[in-house]
Amino acid sequence: ALISDKYLIIANCGDSRGVMCVQGKPALASLDHKPSNEPEKERIQNAGGSVMIQRVNGSLAVSRALGDFEYKNVDGKGPTEQFVSPEPEFYIKEREPERDELLVLACDGVWDVMSNEEICSFIGHRMKIHENLETICNEVIDTCLYKGSRDNMSIIIIAFPSAPKVDQAAVKIENELNATLEKKVNEIIASKDNDIELQMVHQRLVDEELVGLPPGGGLASKKVFIEDIYKKLLPERYETSQEESPNPLASLLFRSEEHTSELQSLAGSR
Repeated sequence: ALISDKYLIIANCGDSRGVMCVQGKPALASLDHKPSNEPEKERIQNAGGSVMIQRVNGSLAVSRALGDFEYKNVDGKGPTEQFVSPEPEFYIKEREPERDELLVLACDGVWDVMSNEEICSFIGHRMKIHENLETICNEVIDTCLYKGSRDNMSIIIIAFPSAPKVDQAAVKIENELNATLEKKVNEIIASKDNDIELQMVHQRLVDEELVGLPPGGGLASKKVFIEDIYKKLLPERYETSQEESPNPLASLLFRSEEHTSELQSLAGSR
């Protein structure tokens, strides 16, 4: 993304995405380069390739990228006519200093579970609660994880002068929500005589009509808070459950490391 006094210019090549939020809504968004998009699919097929399970030749999930040279070797085809093209697309928006709030740059693991509208709403809401952008980035990633994302997740938030500021009315609603959640978690645990799994606590809360949940994030955005309450009330039960069902992201990383080690061992043995 290139930001000048007059323009915002986003260049995109792949399935990460840039979204400009103006007054709480997406005003400009790049288009993900997915093989299933008709123009991308047509180019792939014209080069002699195919799109299977929404991937180039059933393997690669992006239709434009830097690198991935094995998808760029079709004789007689130019660089932008290959299975995978290196050509970026550009998106331009004239700056509106009084209205421009946020620019969000994030990879596909975020967009798999949150729409452009949800991202703008959620980040805008969190900025009314506190002004720490690093914490808000963490909140977005945690929320996406609890929403079920299992892909790479990274995010950059750029706040412009007109971005939302801390609002005491919003802070009050947030504090009331946290107090309600703490009370309900205590009640749920007590109703089961301190014998209930964390996941069941979450499930019981889904059925509650909770007021003040962050827009775009919902209950998923409060799961870290709920987990902290559970851990404080049932520390031993929490530790046991973590050993039996570790953090899903940690599990993915651990399995990935194991797989890499296996491949290295196989390569060494050969």
